[in-house]
Amino acid sequence: MTLQEDVIVYPGHGAGSACGKNMSNETTDTLGHQLKNNYALRANMSKEEFVNEVLTGLMPPPAYFPKNAAMNKMDSQSFKEVIERGSRPLDVATFKFVAEESDVLILDTRDPDEFVKGFIPGSINIGLNGNFAPWAGALIPDLKQEILLVTEPGREEEVITRLSRVGFDYTIGYLDGGFSAYLKSGELVDSIESIDAIELRKRIDKDNHLALLDVRRKSEYDAQHILNTEVAPLDYINESMSKIHRAQDTYVYCAGGYRSVIFISILKARGFDKLINVNGGFNALKNSGLFNVSAYHEPTTLL
Repeated sequence: MTLQEDVIVYPGHGAGSACGKNMSNETTDTLGHQLKNNYALRANMSKEEFVNEVLTGLMPPPAYFPKNAAMNKMDSQSFKEVIERGSRPLDVATFKFVAEESDVLILDTRDPDEFVKGFIPGSINIGLNGNFAPWAGALIPDLKQEILLVTEPGREEEVITRLSRVGFDYTIGYLDGGFSAYLKSGELVDSIESIDAIELRKRIDKDNHLALLDVRRKSEYDAQHILNTEVAPLDYINESMSKIHRAQDTYVYCAGGYRSVIFISILKARGFDKLINVNGGFNALKNSGLFNVSAYHEPTTLL
């Protein structure tokens, strides 16, 4: 705080780091701007006040953080080897054979809006166009997990690269031609029911005991949420799944639809078949004006 205001500050995290408190997406700033806008750099703060400001509401780091730190201290295989192993195109028959004969994870990286319409049974969705790598790191427990990819054609190497950056080096191939090739083959496909805010309102009016599950982070839920809903964060999916009654339809939403599809796809692969996605998430529900929303509380923010 004694340095000149034109000193450049580089954050020690990626955009919106998963272990922070609504961190800024900016990749650089000046100390002067931070001194004026960062609540944790207020003038005349005591050490105790500073520590309290920084630690209050801090999220625990994702499980893959310490694992990656350990990996970085050891010898590892070359990135060329990782790319070569993952870049094997597999036709539908071979892809299906490998999936059935090996303990592999089928990871579908298409956008959630496309995934819900149809996907390979047992596959999970983490969309490449969202916070792909952090969510993969947080939700796939074994860094040595063998992974088969379903991607948009032409984006295979990008997926393999981004997985490797968070420690997943065992991609073993991808579906040649993407999901459309699987669809054309006539193989069995699965889907997820997805409804909008208007349809959800209609169903609640017919049955006001519907189960609504908010899978945003607890800090987001505490800031504002739809009344009479239960929070079950995607971050803690193994604990959150205990809140679901398998025999009852459960309507799942996040902020915009990205995380809810991840949540449903993982649990569907575990045998939960009564989960319904709310398209557009909390933002769509709130903006529809059809639901009672709690008062807004500004979440703690660390730039």
